[in-house]
Amino acid sequence: MTGSSELEDVTEDSNEGATRSPRLLEQVGEGLETVRSDGRAHALALGVAIVVGLGLASLHWVGLIVAGALVGLVSPTLGRAVAGAIGVGLIVLLTFAVSLGGAIGPALAMTPVSYLVAAAGIGLPIFGSLVRGIV
Repeated sequence: MTGSSELEDVTEDSNEGATRSPRLLEQVGEGLETVRSDGRAHALALGVAIVVGLGLASLHWVGLIVAGALVGLVSPTLGRAVAGAIGVGLIVLLTFAVSLGGAIGPALAMTPVSYLVAAAGIGLPIFGSLVRGIV
């Protein structure tokens, strides 16, 4: 009989976790709405999203998508999310250009590759920002 009571305990624990999950989602949703509507909170969250996104983009190109997604999550509308992602892409490209230093001339001379870099630098954050249309 002890086996059935252990099974009941596990079932009760899993049901308790299921009731916590919707509450957690509600709290996250309320937090996002606060960030999207309060100007000061929005500016702070946008700054954090840009810094985290730049940090991740310096490690891997997927960081560009994450940067766009983070900016999109804190944006009040889909249009502003896309506009913010374009801004993040331009910041990334500017940071990349500054990091090249004196080699910027030869890098720009490699036209097919430089077009790809510019397209990826702006396009990937835009792709990530489309998460705002879902959330």
